[in-house]
Amino acid sequence: MALVYTRNIQGHSVRLDLIEIDPDEVILDASNPRIGFSISQLGPDQRGDPACTLLLTSQEDTEALKRSILLSGGVQEPIYIRHNRTVAEGNRRVVAMRSAKEEYPGDPRFAKIPAWVIDPDTPEHIIQDLLNEIHLGSVRGWAPYEKALQMRALVKAGLIEAEVAERYRMTASEVRQQIEAANFMDRMYFPITADPADPEHRSKFSYFLEFTKNGRIQSHSDKIADLPERFARWVRDERINTGMRVRRLPKILDVPEATRLLEVEGFDAAEEYLAEHNPREQELYLLLERARSRLKDMSVNEFVQIQTSPERLAILEALQVQVEEVLSNVREFRNNSMKRIDGIYSGAR
Repeated sequence: MALVYTRNIQGHSVRLDLIEIDPDEVILDASNPRIGFSISQLGPDQRGDPACTLLLTSQEDTEALKRSILLSGGVQEPIYIRHNRTVAEGNRRVVAMRSAKEEYPGDPRFAKIPAWVIDPDTPEHIIQDLLNEIHLGSVRGWAPYEKALQMRALVKAGLIEAEVAERYRMTASEVRQQIEAANFMDRMYFPITADPADPEHRSKFSYFLEFTKNGRIQSHSDKIADLPERFARWVRDERINTGMRVRRLPKILDVPEATRLLEVEGFDAAEEYLAEHNPREQELYLLLERARSRLKDMSVNEFVQIQTSPERLAILEALQVQVEEVLSNVREFRNNSMKRIDGIYSGAR
């Protein structure tokens, strides 16, 4: 007799029946966020269980999950399936269990997989809420790109962004940015890569999210019509390969020549150009500017501390001496240079 459990989801009672089922008898979910984009590249008649199995098997974490199942002697955490045996949550466990069953035929530990069967009368938006709670409570969690796809699916299912935000403990604006970043990748990045199905691409999601969130970048997008397309190429070609570079991108976009160098030579060349033409991009002058600004904003309390602290006063006086010495050397160098130039012109006459 199956174990029956009732779970409260957003104020709705959902009946779940715990059964054991042959992993080969369940149907993988082709809309699973982990493989959603890759599946969408196939024709409708190709988006079946074999394609899902192949795509999930190619992911490293599926192989690691299989090793864990072998060590544990089976799947310990039940999957969730719909009344028609389609997997609602647990696609990777099914694929890993099938592989274990194939490797050890006849072994009862891998013949069946525990599964919660969702009551057929459960509305789809309640099922999505259930899955959302499962994912939020997962120790391993989902990758950021996959979580963004979950949010997009909830909005497509009819929830408003504020409702999705409440479930993910975000603001509605953050949910909108997550979905926009996922759409950005699907529309402009994946199609231009050599292998759109490569799971490594998903790790670049944070770059596209930063692009979407960054106000200065968005301001440049209003002026540079093809900036999103160019950004996707820069990420593909690894001209932009860290989140820090995305955050520094606005400074490059401020200068046309630096932008050109990013396009033809790379990020380092663009930053070198900025450093050469903008002293505030050089470490020394950046530190000096910060120190000057900080000294300008000193509080009354800090002035009082200097009066009673010989050590603090000595540091400031040493700084003054060093600055005056540097300025003196600069003036002397400039005067000598002018004299040499005058000498050259005098000799020419």
